[in-house]
Amino acid sequence: MLIKGRYTVWLLVMAVLLSAALAGGYRWMFHMPGSSYRGTPPSLDAQGEALRERLRTHVRALAEEIGERHVWRPEALRAAADYIEQAFRDAGLEPRRLPVPRGGQAFHNLEVRLPGRGATDETLVVGAHYDTVRGTSGADDNASGVAVLLELARRLQGAELEREIRLVAFVNEEAPHFGSDAMGSLSYAREARARGDTIVGMLSLEMLGHYTDAPGSQAYPPLLGLIYPDRGNFVACVGNLRSRRLVRRVTGAFRRHAEIPSEGLAAPELLRDIFRSDHWAFWEMGWPAMMLTDTANFRNPHYHGPGDTWNRLDYASMARLTPALADTLTQLAR
Repeated sequence: MLIKGRYTVWLLVMAVLLSAALAGGYRWMFHMPGSSYRGTPPSLDAQGEALRERLRTHVRALAEEIGERHVWRPEALRAAADYIEQAFRDAGLEPRRLPVPRGGQAFHNLEVRLPGRGATDETLVVGAHYDTVRGTSGADDNASGVAVLLELARRLQGAELEREIRLVAFVNEEAPHFGSDAMGSLSYAREARARGDTIVGMLSLEMLGHYTDAPGSQAYPPLLGLIYPDRGNFVACVGNLRSRRLVRRVTGAFRRHAEIPSEGLAAPELLRDIFRSDHWAFWEMGWPAMMLTDTANFRNPHYHGPGDTWNRLDYASMARLTPALADTLTQLAR
């Protein structure tokens, strides 16, 4: 019955995507502003090399020195929170610890706020989860996203912004917490909604370290391989149809600054793979949200396994991605 049910869902997804394409949905779902970067990027300059080394240091600290980070190793989860808190401070910012109760224990989201100077209370949220599943050190999933988040803090500190930007490291994204009261991003989004915050967009940084130019290295859910490239060398910008405007704005702005390929997708929620990160919590509260990702198990063969180690990531690509994303956020906040 399970196999039959999955087969039915895949058929439905294929039918929806095919119907959308036939009905002129190509531009609505798949077409994004600008052009993806093509060609060989220039070598990193001195600043880029320094950034690459800092990114590597963050990932190695989380994935190797601390290791598995989950509620069954609470001391490691707290050590990761301590590391993130200190890294935010080293970037010149003062983080806030926001408790997330779970089974009589309290774990924490960590937030820094970059104030807007305009006459608006609108806010952009950028987040990455720092926990792992059991059995993996979680270098790509998701020390890579946390590392980029920490370096965004360094680059954006002191930036002149009209809208406020909040950078948040979320706890407890992974199963069995996803969708539960113990999920850090859901707790955060619910509290923001209860306060009446005006969140105009949320970007989830979910696995940003695995890239390859090998032909056939990129897989997809049904039919998408007919549209997107077969080489896993790009950053994917993914959201639901309600977040289409945000996906297009982020993809277009990123492409203006990036020296790394990028692809965008705004898909119907029947395509369940688009749910798989902290942006889902913000959809639940009615806000536009999306993820930036290397596409996880559709590219990385070590997803959720013991092979997801710090020495397998592409830090040069991460060092090209980070400043482009910082410039994108600055543009969105203006």
